[in-house]
Order: sequence, then C-alpha cells, then structure tokens
Amino acid sequence: MPQSARPVLSCTGVRVGFDRPLLGPLDLRLGRGERMVLTGPNGAGKSLLLRALIGQARVFGGRVDRLPRTTTCLLAQEHPRPALWPLSGQDWFRALGAGAPAHGPVRELLPHRLDRLSGGQWQLLRLAAVLHTSADVLLLDEPANHLDAEVRDSALGLLQSLPPQTAVLMTSHDTDFLAGTGFPAVPLAELL
Repeated sequence: MPQSARPVLSCTGVRVGFDRPLLGPLDLRLGRGERMVLTGPNGAGKSLLLRALIGQARVFGGRVDRLPRTTTCLLAQEHPRPALWPLSGQDWFRALGAGAPAHGPVRELLPHRLDRLSGGQWQLLRLAAVLHTSADVLLLDEPANHLDAEVRDSALGLLQSLPPQTAVLMTSHDTDFLAGTGFPAVPLAELL
C-alpha cells in the first residue's frame, strides 16, 4: 500500500479478547484492494482478531479505524447449517444480501437444500455468498476448511475473480491453498 493512501482498515496498538485481553498490542494496515493472509499456530489469535474487527470480540485498547462508510463481512471458521427449516442455497444468498453468483459450480448448488450438501459444498457456498456481498473488506477465517480438491479449485477461482477494490484479510494454515491465492502471507507475530 502506498504510504500516502489511507488504509481502508487499520489497527494501532490494538489489544483484543473476550473477558480480558488475549492478543496484542498489534498494528495492522490494509489498503483498498489489498489482500493479506495472517498465518500462525493454532491458538495464536488470528480468528480472535477477525472477530474483534466486526465486534464479536472486545477491543480492550488501541484504535481500530475504517474509512467512512466501509462495509465489512466475515466468513467465520465454523458456521452450522440452519437446520430448523429447509433453506436452499438461493435462500442463503438472499438472506445474506449476496448477488447471484456467475461461477458455475456455485450456481449448481443454489437449488439444493443446505442440509443435503457435503461439508465442502457448504463451505464453498458460504465462501461464495460472502464474496458476492458488496463489502469493501472481507474477513475470511480459514476458508479452505472442509474443501476437497475439486471444491478447492472452485474456491480459488472465486477468490481470484474478486473485484480489484475489495480488500481481503484471511487466515490460513493450508499452505497449498495459500499458494493458490497468491496473497502475501504475514505471520501474526510480526504484527505484535
């Protein structure tokens, strides 16, 4: 990101946690259209940071700044399928306010009930729905979880077709998936 450009999302001296600070202080700058993957061991705080950026975890200190009118959408690492009623993929997209996907493998999943999709199909549908929102910043927590080889290629295709102005902050342990995205990897420890 050029030094003169204001970041779309920035953290300065941020400490995050739930009942008490568990991570930080850390500094992060994400420019418009910038893509970054946070890496680190399990339990390091990558998911916690993403949750704090959307208000699902507490910020105990420091500053989180966004450009005015910046919208953010999170793909959580785990999300149970709605089981109380038989939603289709199309219903899921509609509920999230996501646009209709042009990607063939995702389009094929839209008429199917969510409770009848495989784990990988459900993850691909979730990823596609988040990517088809009009959010300025996408927070993707381990998007390669549950993806088999065929679905993984579809997920990479979706990520590579994002509009250039969309910023992405992603976490991943999957080195093959990370390499396929082409996004630069930053160890979480370097932000502390």
